[in-house]
Amino acid sequence: MIFQSRKFYIALFVLGALYVLLVQQFFKNEGKFLIQETKYSSETAYSFNKEFQEINLPINKEISLHGIWFKHKNPKAIVLLFPESEFDLRQLEIEVSSYYTLGFDVLITSYRGTAKSTGKLTNEEDLFYDAQHWYRFAKSQFAEKEILIVGQGFGASVAAQLAGNNQPRALILENPYFSYGDYQSKTRFWWLPYTYFTSFPLKTWEYIRKTSCEIILLQDETKKDQKNCLINYLKHSDKSYWLEKNKDVCPSQLSENTPLFDKILSPHIPINKLNKE
Repeated sequence: MIFQSRKFYIALFVLGALYVLLVQQFFKNEGKFLIQETKYSSETAYSFNKEFQEINLPINKEISLHGIWFKHKNPKAIVLLFPESEFDLRQLEIEVSSYYTLGFDVLITSYRGTAKSTGKLTNEEDLFYDAQHWYRFAKSQFAEKEILIVGQGFGASVAAQLAGNNQPRALILENPYFSYGDYQSKTRFWWLPYTYFTSFPLKTWEYIRKTSCEIILLQDETKKDQKNCLINYLKHSDKSYWLEKNKDVCPSQLSENTPLFDKILSPHIPINKLNKE
């Protein structure tokens, strides 16, 4: 009996030690598990039906960010877009994007270690640091009043933090998370002490409280009755829309939503651009 008890405690100790080791390795490489975007060679060729330019944005000797800039001859403004964590640029159909269809240039960013971007994400500060570099690039091409920041899903947290530290024309959040860290702790990583040790809390609710520009929030209607809802943190001048849930596609990638986006974007076309239409 005593011997069996010893075996039980030894097994329990071994399992506990293995779990601790697993937890340590996970949080040491958390960035790899967080973003599921595909990584591919710098020689990979893109094929799109619309005019585009590949942008390589050097951060330092080890890190270079990559993005795709879809252009119009006379753009109304530019959309600086931070996509979902599982986004693959190669599968993008820009011609159905409401932003592009309505005459806006669209600059889609890639996070460190994804697509053709190099480097490694170690914490949320890396995301914010890189986002600011993208914003500076956009400002070198357009006036700040002509920049709209857009975040989709995971990217909404990055977009919200960026808008809170700058003065863009507007911030548009598509299917954002209240807190990406909380979401991960309750879904994918429920078996980990995620909330306590994550380097990517990404508290969207906190960032939007610091944002002075207009915020347009697009959420699926299933979140209407949730206690932690971003709509509770909006300013009186901000706008929110409840849309039918679609797990696979962001609202701006559905052609049936183009009239809605026309309504949303029209007030954010600079006067000098309206005069050219």
